[in-house]
Amino acid sequence: MYDLSKSKPLLIHFWATWCPTCKLEASNIAFVSARYEVLSIAIDSGSDEVLRAYMQEHDLHFNVLNDQEGVWAKSFNVQVYPTTFIYDTQGELEFTEVGYTSIAGFMLRLSMLE
Repeated sequence: MYDLSKSKPLLIHFWATWCPTCKLEASNIAFVSARYEVLSIAIDSGSDEVLRAYMQEHDLHFNVLNDQEGVWAKSFNVQVYPTTFIYDTQGELEFTEVGYTSIAGFMLRLSMLE
């Protein structure tokens, strides 16, 4: 279970190991996750072992939920990867991003919600 801080905004990031844009954006998510609450959800990216190996191989250190069947993606109506949702400290959706987002883009949106 993932315990969320209510004092920080939350970024939920849907991605996949097979997605070229997601690969380019992964270091941005890693950077942001060191400063903000981030929950990444990997879609159709293999078993837990395969996903762990991918994260290690690419030196990625952020929270990841393995959504092998796409259940979470369906519940958020995500059809394109990467897709990111940013919630304020009250749990209200403030921003939705589809496609690549820079570190500056993530940081600006999140800092506006502090």
